[in-house]
Amino acid sequence: MNRRVSTPKFVVLQLCTLLLFAATVFAQETTAGLQGTIKDPSGALVANAQVVVTGTTLAGNKQTKTDGSGYYRFANLPPGTYNVTVNAEGFATTKREGLVLEVGRLPSIDFALQVGKTSTVVEVSGAAPLVDTTTNTNQTNITADMINNAPHDTSFQSMIQFAPMARNEPLAGGQMVGGGTGGGLPGSSGNGGAVGYSIGGAADSESAYLVEGQDTENISGGYSNANVPFEFIQEVQVKTSGIEAEHGGALGGVINVVMKKGGNGYHGSGFLTYESDALDGAYNVINHDTLRYDPLGAPTATADQAAQTYVPKNDTFHVLQPGFTIGGPVKKDRIWFFLGFAPLGRSVSRTVNFDPSICNLPTAGCLNQSAGNQTFKLKNWQYYSTARLDATLTQKVRVFGSWLYQFERETGSTLPSADPIPNQANTFLNSGTVGYANEGINTFFAQYSPSHGWSQPNATYNVGADLTLTPKIVATTRFGYFFTNYHDFGWPTTGANLSWNLSGIGATANCTPQPCTPSAPIPTPGGGALQQNGGTTTAAYDQSYTLFNASKHYQFNQDVAFFKSGWGGTHNFKLGYQLNKMSNVIDQNGNVPQVFMTPGSGQNYTAATVPGSANCALLTAEWGSCAGQYGYVTVEDFATILPKPAIDWNHALFVQDAWTVGHGLTLNLGIRVEKERLPVPAGLQQAGVVPPTSINFPWSDKIEPRLGAAWGPASGKMKIFGSYGVVNDVMKLLLAQTSWGAQVFEDCVYPLGPDGSNTFTNSDISVAFVNNRACPNGGPTVPANFAGGTTPTSLTDAGTGVSLIENVNFRPWEPVAKGVKPYRQHEFVIGYDYQIAHDWAFEARYDRRRLDHVIEDASLADPDNFEMYTIVNPGQGVNATIDGYANYLTSLGSAYGIPNFAFNADPLNPFGTCPTCPHQPLAVRNYDGVELRLTKGTSHGWAGMFSYTWSRLWGNYTGLTTTEQTDGGATGRDSPDTTRAFDEPFYYFGANGKSNNGPLPTDRPNAFKGNLDYQLPWKGMSTTFGLFQVAYQGSPLSSFTDLGLACCNEPIEATDIFGRGKWANITQDPATGAVTIGTPYSRRTPWFTQTDFHIAHSIKVNPNNEAQRLEFSATALNVLNQHNVVSYWQGFNSIAAASSVLPNSIFVGAPSYQQLESGYDPQAAVNANPLFIQNSQYGKPNLWQLSRNLRLGVSFTF
Repeated sequence: MNRRVSTPKFVVLQLCTLLLFAATVFAQETTAGLQGTIKDPSGALVANAQVVVTGTTLAGNKQTKTDGSGYYRFANLPPGTYNVTVNAEGFATTKREGLVLEVGRLPSIDFALQVGKTSTVVEVSGAAPLVDTTTNTNQTNITADMINNAPHDTSFQSMIQFAPMARNEPLAGGQMVGGGTGGGLPGSSGNGGAVGYSIGGAADSESAYLVEGQDTENISGGYSNANVPFEFIQEVQVKTSGIEAEHGGALGGVINVVMKKGGNGYHGSGFLTYESDALDGAYNVINHDTLRYDPLGAPTATADQAAQTYVPKNDTFHVLQPGFTIGGPVKKDRIWFFLGFAPLGRSVSRTVNFDPSICNLPTAGCLNQSAGNQTFKLKNWQYYSTARLDATLTQKVRVFGSWLYQFERETGSTLPSADPIPNQANTFLNSGTVGYANEGINTFFAQYSPSHGWSQPNATYNVGADLTLTPKIVATTRFGYFFTNYHDFGWPTTGANLSWNLSGIGATANCTPQPCTPSAPIPTPGGGALQQNGGTTTAAYDQSYTLFNASKHYQFNQDVAFFKSGWGGTHNFKLGYQLNKMSNVIDQNGNVPQVFMTPGSGQNYTAATVPGSANCALLTAEWGSCAGQYGYVTVEDFATILPKPAIDWNHALFVQDAWTVGHGLTLNLGIRVEKERLPVPAGLQQAGVVPPTSINFPWSDKIEPRLGAAWGPASGKMKIFGSYGVVNDVMKLLLAQTSWGAQVFEDCVYPLGPDGSNTFTNSDISVAFVNNRACPNGGPTVPANFAGGTTPTSLTDAGTGVSLIENVNFRPWEPVAKGVKPYRQHEFVIGYDYQIAHDWAFEARYDRRRLDHVIEDASLADPDNFEMYTIVNPGQGVNATIDGYANYLTSLGSAYGIPNFAFNADPLNPFGTCPTCPHQPLAVRNYDGVELRLTKGTSHGWAGMFSYTWSRLWGNYTGLTTTEQTDGGATGRDSPDTTRAFDEPFYYFGANGKSNNGPLPTDRPNAFKGNLDYQLPWKGMSTTFGLFQVAYQGSPLSSFTDLGLACCNEPIEATDIFGRGKWANITQDPATGAVTIGTPYSRRTPWFTQTDFHIAHSIKVNPNNEAQRLEFSATALNVLNQHNVVSYWQGFNSIAAASSVLPNSIFVGAPSYQQLESGYDPQAAVNANPLFIQNSQYGKPNLWQLSRNLRLGVSFTF
């Protein structure tokens, strides 16, 4: 590997001689270009002709002269409307007006001069051609006109789906609880939206989301993390294939937002939009149907707990967004400014009825029945602001600076369920005051205090300069900085939260000496506080309470573009060096220490470590179970804490050449090389413990050729093109946050007994945070932290002297396997474009994408320690075979951050071998798509685009955002490189012993979409109609069940045992419990269809100024209020009863893998487990399309 480093080093030295500055990540493509040739009436090329461009978004003008072959070229033109003027001695001046240039486009505009005096002006007309015959990039430009006329939501992401291969995917969004802010648990939350964005089969987290070229993805989850109001936007560019070498890290596509800027005339707007529950449909992001177990039910020996579709009462909510924009000259043709402010406010009011008729179910005695109706309020404000300054210092030097800000603040953020359910209505907060039965009953509502909230600044900064060194050489410098920092506030931060795992009402204390019969009660509320209902808590508690979650993303980009005639044609070179630095510090834990109470006699703790087993033996000898006199307690930490930053460095070099060979042929040749390092963050390692290996990819690991060709005849109306490209992902910081010691899930278990006065009070559990940890790392004998540094008397068993039973770490380190390669994809595209008429174009393309490597944590289940993980390329290297991987895990010894924690270390319970087990599964995600697109340019008052895409998304891996229901039961989890995808290799084998690869969850073979806008002028006014329609085939359904283990109220070892895309009808006899499995067949959800509509009426308020207009608008997303089912529950084993197929087989080592991967009879296996219960939710809808969303608006523009 090292022997190949010399070539990239040579490239570095060569490029550095050309660069003025150094350093960013993805190239900052926020401009357009223009090129062409100048000819005389005979067709001869005209050299030394002067070409001048002026435009609405260009301060001053730009000038150049044609070279000896009559060729001219302009780079770095802001998108907008331009006029082009050509002067040459002996010829009349030729002028072309109204030429619209879009971001990333380089149209060829040729001029034929007429003989005459230069004082004579010849005007020619015509829009830029719809077919760009020199490129192979598939690109959709969503222009200002489209933004104004089309239905969309309030931020740019809602228009990504306008690109044919892009889709708003419901399975990549709203089912995952949390996310979208820094308060989400890293690796355990989604993007915070109702949908994710899929391009070419790629995951939501695999596209680049840029604002003014600045990367604005969440650096942990990879999803889009910056919203931009459309009032601030000039244009949105969506690249979906054939992407140039200047862009890195985009396996899906590149979405780039270009912001508005000033001009030589003052312009701006004032606007107001409004939305409410009275306008919207019933099923929305806040209130939506939920498939769940009936909380009043319970499983029986032969039947599951009843399923229930819960339809909550609607909240009252209002969404209001006022705002303004203004731009203009500070100095005409020299300095322009643009300002915008658009705060978005959302208020939610939820009334919950605790009436006895509701509250006293299933049994009487509801503790909150006197509360009656209670109203809870949530308020959220996002303060969107922007500012930009553009300056033309000279005709050769142009600079800019821009700022986008979206500070967000929310209060009342913990709303209770929309309707009370028994376990909610009966939960209360215990104040800890001795002598009062059920004390603190009315403080239940402290959990939902309006003072609870959070805030998060979100800022994007960009500065840059364009320097025209010569008419043929342009240097571009960009620096960008993206920053977010989440913080919770308003929660109590003193004391501890005691939470009763089960009821202590009527419980007795353990007795000694053994044998004996417990009879004495544990302390009652009259003499303590231990006898409480199950679910009782003593403090308002937030598990993900976050002191800070600060992310910084620095980018610096320097490139040089130049063109050269000769060398076999015309060359447009661009080469550059880019640096991308991401960093994060986070302190996320509960607001107070969390202690789980397990009171009463007979409660027995099961130890997981050797010291724990020894302590349990002593306690069992005294009390008859592993507990103290009153039971036991568990001090639990689930925390993510980075005391020092996690940092990823990614350097990149690229060079690309658009080489117009001649005869209509252009070769687009590029290569990109990267060097990336993600080290283990400092401050996490314990003394004497070797840290996990860092991620370190040399230049030779990340080589990305980007090769393409395009050919078109001289008429410019047709193009045939093709491309091949390799893309490497840029690592997210999630590994550093979760896999190398920063994220902990740790339990410190103690016996519970008297406090010395034969009683118990809440204050007896004086657990405290030290360095924000209550149960720290360090091994099974490291105690919890207590106030004053002293273990309370109530947590030390007097008879045995046992205090800490054990400290158990459920989140050991995940070392990085040697030789891990970057997450990589390659792509091949061929296509054909044809301009049918001046305003009609047809496009057809075939896109083929394949994954080469992915990065995931993968495990094998050790018989003693359960699953043990390292970071690998699944199915490759050390992970290629069961035996090879087992040997590798064994060789690591205690490299998991826990003393004496090792794989296959128990000679009495060895893992074993499996030489006949099949090869470990490779990650497969094969995308094949054929796209047909018909584009109508604006003419006769209307424009539109219509597309049909046939695609096939096939394999076993959905990507950095999982859309698998088997991954914990909810789709849309953003967990780059650490999903449950390869946690166990048997997930990828069916019951027939063969690979279960098949259609992936977001495979929708047939997709139709179209957008249309029409402008109707009448009586000095105009009415605009906009329509967007989609129709997607349903997604495949795959029956799954847990194999070997079921627990934890979610799918834990879920496997598609009949194959992906295969569904089986399954029934269970309620009398005998016998299960019957039908013949598997292919099944999908219904088609997903949605119609979005926009109407706007514009009134000219000043007959002398066309720009001054008053407009009223209404935008309805899902105007027909459709309610399509987008997901069904697909697991057929009961979650409530924790039943599985082949139960506990996962704990027998290699023989388990032999059985699960070689084949078994699922019918016999199910009925061989007398405790197997079929899931009552199986086959029932569990996710639906969002209802109508109606937004009203009024604006004044000038």
